Amino acid sequence: MPSSLNQAKLNGGGGGGGQQLKQPSSTIPKPTALDLDIDEGDDDDDANLKETSTLLPSPLPQTDLFKRQSASSSYDPISRPTSAASMRIRVDRPTSEAISGSALYTHVPTGFEEPVFGDPSSRFSRIFARRGGAPAYGSPTIFSRLRLFFSQAAANVTSSFFLVLVVNWALSVRLLSAIPAYLSSSRADDEGGKADWDDPPRWAKEKLVKDVRYYAKNCGFEIVNETVETQDGYYLRMHRVIDPQTTHKKKSDGRGGFPVLIMHGLFQSSGSFVTSEERSLAFWLARQGGYQVFLGNNRGVFDMGHKKYKRSDPRFWDYNIRELAIYDLPALVDHVRKETGYDKIAFIGHSQGNGTAFISLSKGMVPELGEKLSYFGALAPAVFAGPLTSCFPFTTLRDLEWSRWKRFFGVLDFIPLMKLSYDWTPAYPYSLLGYQMFAFLFAWTDANWLARRKPKMFRFTPQPVSSASIYWWAGKDGFASRGCVLDPQAEKWWQDSFPPLSIYYGGMDFLVLTEPLLERLRDKEPQVRLLRAKRQDEAEHCDHFWAAQAVEWCFNDLLEDIESTRCRYPEEQPVLIDVGQGEP
Repeated sequence: MPSSLNQAKLNGGGGGGGQQLKQPSSTIPKPTALDLDIDEGDDDDDANLKETSTLLPSPLPQTDLFKRQSASSSYDPISRPTSAASMRIRVDRPTSEAISGSALYTHVPTGFEEPVFGDPSSRFSRIFARRGGAPAYGSPTIFSRLRLFFSQAAANVTSSFFLVLVVNWALSVRLLSAIPAYLSSSRADDEGGKADWDDPPRWAKEKLVKDVRYYAKNCGFEIVNETVETQDGYYLRMHRVIDPQTTHKKKSDGRGGFPVLIMHGLFQSSGSFVTSEERSLAFWLARQGGYQVFLGNNRGVFDMGHKKYKRSDPRFWDYNIRELAIYDLPALVDHVRKETGYDKIAFIGHSQGNGTAFISLSKGMVPELGEKLSYFGALAPAVFAGPLTSCFPFTTLRDLEWSRWKRFFGVLDFIPLMKLSYDWTPAYPYSLLGYQMFAFLFAWTDANWLARRKPKMFRFTPQPVSSASIYWWAGKDGFASRGCVLDPQAEKWWQDSFPPLSIYYGGMDFLVLTEPLLERLRDKEPQVRLLRAKRQDEAEHCDHFWAAQAVEWCFNDLLEDIESTRCRYPEEQPVLIDVGQGEP
């Protein structure tokens, strides 16, 4: 792992090995929103678009991540999709160089679409030609349904074989590595399974279920299921945490505590933040901070559907991180704002959860979202790829073109056998197999976890993800080969509306790299107010919410960051006394 930034001023943080980097605050001006309308044959739209984006890169080797390259000053005209126009957001305007290469957020053809355009010279058809992706789906036919059935059946067989191979490989590696330790006369104690404050008998009879409300009730909380609809028709599950000790307490203006939205990482869900009893991130913030805590979920999680498409329809699964950034995150943020009455909310994201936010806040996407966030806490920021992406199976997957990828993994959810195993395998064997698979793929270990919590953690992992999304992360010209979720050659990624940022990362996280992001913030993004960058030397990718010492490692700092950036409650406002002329 690269060393921390030597140029930064480091202060001691909470917990062993913690380091903090602080920057002075900066003024955040309010951006001007743009209205985008599509009129057939109207070329004035491009002239009215003052903001341009160069965040769609050509594929870059890892060694070229930080080489500067001047961007072309001329832009080819590009139309905006109707869906984006309805959201009143800016849409990517790639350079000619970016268009000629593989676009960062474009969709690959699934093979089941039907052309719906008559005139190839029409502006609407040029949208998809410019984006390098497939045209919109037409109505399914009998032939397309049969082709989908047989292709998916073949893909399910091959992807299941791949999954079984990975699990057996992982078990073999773990078994071979355990033999020397077992034969050794001096075996080290498992420090990760013990904690002075832990009370194992209290949780001995706890059931292993897939209901977040059950775990909340056991800790004296409640969770309410709420539904959020995105602009493109997906239903998202939102979990609202209710703390009987604090929820009833209202501020002088009638509102509750300050709202906090937490987002999960890839293959995970909101359940990741409720399985550590009272020391779960969701419960801890609700009680210690008196906040209104909301746990968001991406599309497809918890069997949520679409207002038009069934989950068996390839159109349901035709998305990648672009849709999460444009539709899911803004919809979740607006839902929390509407439910709580606050103009700004705090946001905490883990891995893909914060990677989505970094993309959403970037130029050409939804930068105005920054005006709705008072704070952005990034746990294990997924912006730059770590050294793990240069190992198997990433080295094999990143050579697959989409035409070969969909033969192996289909065009629906990624490896459906994972969902079947999740639904039907008993909790303990599933947690054993699930842990071994993810430990092998992502270099996790349970060294910092409480051993008894592991079966609960895997009651909510993995969750279904589209095959197209995993292709974006691991396939040809994907994140694993590009090395970055944004274009490192772009001069600027974010605008002045970017919210105050804190970064928490681990020294044993090999899936993502954080030091290049800190360098980027220092050298090219001075407008971003970096509150702190804290490195926990022994922390791994998921340890900032799953580790036994997560409270000491980062929860206290998160609370301090939220408090320093949130709006003041009416009773906290200074009282102004008129010292002018007295009464006559």
